[in-house]
Amino acid sequence: MNLPVIFLILVLFAILMAFFSQNKFDYFPIALIIGAIAVVSITSFGNLEEGEILGFINFNTLVFIFAMQIIIYFATHDRVLEYLAIKLIHITKGDNRLFFYVICLFTGTMVAFIEDLTLSLLLVPLIYRTCRALKIPAGTYIMGMTITINIGAILTPVSSLKNLIIGEEFGWGFGEYLANMGILFLISLIPTIFLMDRFILKKEEKPTEENKKILISMLDPKIVIENKKYFTMTIIVVLATFVLMILVGDPARVALVAIISAAILLLIHYKDTSFSDIKNDIVWRIIIVFAVLFILSNSLSHFGFSELISSGLVSLLNDNIYLAVLITLGISSLLSAFLAGTPVTIILLPIFSTFIGFGEGFFPNPIIIAFISGVNMAGNFLPQGSACDLLTLTLAKKYKVVNLNYRRLLKNGALFATIHFIIILGYTMLYTLILS
Repeated sequence: MNLPVIFLILVLFAILMAFFSQNKFDYFPIALIIGAIAVVSITSFGNLEEGEILGFINFNTLVFIFAMQIIIYFATHDRVLEYLAIKLIHITKGDNRLFFYVICLFTGTMVAFIEDLTLSLLLVPLIYRTCRALKIPAGTYIMGMTITINIGAILTPVSSLKNLIIGEEFGWGFGEYLANMGILFLISLIPTIFLMDRFILKKEEKPTEENKKILISMLDPKIVIENKKYFTMTIIVVLATFVLMILVGDPARVALVAIISAAILLLIHYKDTSFSDIKNDIVWRIIIVFAVLFILSNSLSHFGFSELISSGLVSLLNDNIYLAVLITLGISSLLSAFLAGTPVTIILLPIFSTFIGFGEGFFPNPIIIAFISGVNMAGNFLPQGSACDLLTLTLAKKYKVVNLNYRRLLKNGALFATIHFIIILGYTMLYTLILS
């Protein structure tokens, strides 16, 4: 065990996490500096070659991030997501409670396949314009959207980078996620929507019949379609992509499916859109930052830090699977409440992976369920723990939404996060009791 290198990497990781989890300063140059220091330190004092350090990087995840950004670009550019959202809003016929249920169910389900920030960027303006036409405040509807987004993020391996990374480590594909997380998703989502409707939305003003008619006359899903050929082909490719991801199952092959689908979309749009046209819409820095995070995290594992922590936890637990689940859920939830969930996942993954390996007779599924749930759903505890919450608050401020601010989201988000924590704990304990 190389304690000086471990200590240095922990300090570097803490600095990167501090910058990554705030939005006042650009974290990218800090990440580059930290990456350079880490590589020089590991090669100089850790006796590793550059090729071995490259082996720490999970390239499947980076390829998936790159490919999905291209797929989402075309799904957004061809108005596929906007069409679906407007179609659902049109179905509600201006009924505000039905509108609330539809928005929450739509976001909770769609985020299982579409990145949360993209959904927020698409839906917040639509919700705002719909509520403005109905002459009702939009805050509760937007808040419902952002809370249910964090619930839906547990459902599939492609719903978040956290899930993809965890899925690759433990071999969980779509089948494993749906089988183990599906019931938890439902028992978290449905009570959340019901309680928000019963105790929050029910007290707010309702739209008049006249305003409902105005909304229906304004909304026509077909008006968003600019090119029917591209629209239809993009829908087919996107649906085929997710079907193939489900059928493939193996998390390592999901990236291959994504990159092939991205290439097909580029070929379909080659007359009007080339890669050079969309390269500025790809967030390259997030790919580089995650490469740095993988180097930091896996180097800690290489130098024995993960094994040290895991063996200590196993000794403390004395092979008590229930206590193991509680500790996993508690640690992942606590860190993800204050810090961005993906870096938390990357740093904790080697520890929990080794932890499961050390525990004699440990049934791994409840621990994995607790880990996935903690890093995803704990984002509702504090807005700064979720990039989607911060984006939602920024958009609410931009549109001057009167009944949604940091204080209200903090109050209600923390309340529902606590309820979710109790639901997750009860589910994992019962799961362990029945199947362990």
